[in-house]
Amino acid sequence: MKRWMRNPLFWILMAAAGLRLSGLFWGLPASDGWDDDGFSPRNFLTALALTWKPGSYFTYPPLHALLLAILNLPSIILALLHTPSLRQPDVIGEFIKPEHMTWFAATGRLVSLAMSLGIIAIVGAMARLVAGTRAGLVAAAACALNFGLTYYGQVGNLDVPYLFWGLLSLLWGMRAVIEHQVRRWWGAALFAGAAVATKDQAYALFLLSLPLFLVLCFAVDGWTRANARRIVLMLLPAAAVTLFAVLLLDGAITNPGGFVKRLAFLSGPASQSYAEYWHGPAGWAALLGDMMRYYTRGYGLLAVLWAGIGVWLTWRRRNVAGFLPLLAIISFTVCFNFAALRTDDRFLMPQAVLACVYIGIAVEMIGHARPWLRRAALGVVAVTALLALHQAIAINAAMLFDPRYDAESWMASHVRPGDTIETYGQNCFLPRFPKDAMVTRVGQGDLKLRNLLPGVREVRDAFIAPRGSRYVVLSTAWAQRYLRPAVPLPSGHRYSWLQKLDFRNGDAHMYFTQLVGGKLPYRLVHVAVPNRLWPTVHIHDSLNEPVWIFERTP
Repeated sequence: MKRWMRNPLFWILMAAAGLRLSGLFWGLPASDGWDDDGFSPRNFLTALALTWKPGSYFTYPPLHALLLAILNLPSIILALLHTPSLRQPDVIGEFIKPEHMTWFAATGRLVSLAMSLGIIAIVGAMARLVAGTRAGLVAAAACALNFGLTYYGQVGNLDVPYLFWGLLSLLWGMRAVIEHQVRRWWGAALFAGAAVATKDQAYALFLLSLPLFLVLCFAVDGWTRANARRIVLMLLPAAAVTLFAVLLLDGAITNPGGFVKRLAFLSGPASQSYAEYWHGPAGWAALLGDMMRYYTRGYGLLAVLWAGIGVWLTWRRRNVAGFLPLLAIISFTVCFNFAALRTDDRFLMPQAVLACVYIGIAVEMIGHARPWLRRAALGVVAVTALLALHQAIAINAAMLFDPRYDAESWMASHVRPGDTIETYGQNCFLPRFPKDAMVTRVGQGDLKLRNLLPGVREVRDAFIAPRGSRYVVLSTAWAQRYLRPAVPLPSGHRYSWLQKLDFRNGDAHMYFTQLVGGKLPYRLVHVAVPNRLWPTVHIHDSLNEPVWIFERTP
């Protein structure tokens, strides 16, 4: 412990852990989480149920589901012991109770926290390999303040787990070249397989980067050329074993029909239904412009400049291993962002995290500068870090002061036993409702596809008229799809297929426009809004989204 406490990296990791504690019990206890598209508390069980079921499939691979199942085994056994029978409705009814779901959610978030700390340490190790200890510490500190990693490092999504395994693979590739250890390529291959078996989009980290990196090493690095035969003989079986393991785990061998359906879904509706840019040079240019605007959030433009200086220094030093993070950035951008045509926060996080390697390399240069220049540069670094810290704390403040807490408090004070409440949208958008209220969720989709909530009556109906409930609880993050107008978009942008469907839904547009405009027999009685002490940040429709509560007029 004394040795750890003397290591600055230990304190960087402790500070990063502190920035990730507010999300552990965000919205809990509850029957589902507020983290939109979260893999826990519910989806990991569904993944295990469907991956190997003949003809069935789940959106995500099962590796992380297996890990969460092992960690949650005591709660899973306890839930099974309390089910009245093993019939599917009884099992689901027991598992979705808040006591089990809260345990699953907290476990999934703790795993994300631990893996996000691992990512910080890995980024530090990458920079240390290239430019020394000081560069490694700065890179780790920059990664600890990363805007996206601060959020996804404390929720149940798969974006941190796959990035953890992916960065381990890249680190092992760098070590294989720098440390002249051919066996490291086995680790690089297996960790890459683990990343893809966690979330399929991880392939984009490696598809271009590893082949180009090997070509570059054979062209520039003398040791790699001298050991070319050993490296190839090591890579071929490592790649074959990794591919077989991924296919076996993903069900391609045991459930080929379901595996083919999953690939068709991922390459079709799962990605193209959400594409917001045109395929081609105009769309890619617009996407890159939005990427740059995104990266000036959080750290600000200064950090982008530091990363650019770090890339230039790596080029000047001709350190071949130092190019692998840059190649991974390019590979992910070309093979995923340009293919999926999306710039969501989570889809820009790999590039931002890997850029921290070059921030560390650039700041390390300050130590070799003249005293006056060193002091000025350190001042710029301090300003950059404070801006990033301000944004990171804003994410935690958004979780601690979530508008849904305010909506819950208002309902606890005003909703009487037996009062009826009507609501809409997925679980991740909704506050927790009073237990003695009669809640109805109305939607147009298939009831079989909904994630059930205990005590909530599910209704499938069109959005055309109020149904007589005393209160209507409306999440603006969900309702915005029907409230925003279809305005012309800048060059290269387009509305996604799902957005176009929302625009064509005239009934829903009229209903919600009349509701918020006061043209229905309901009056707005409460608006739960974000806390104003910190910047209002929006990530994945999960943070700082207002909730409106309407009451039926006499």
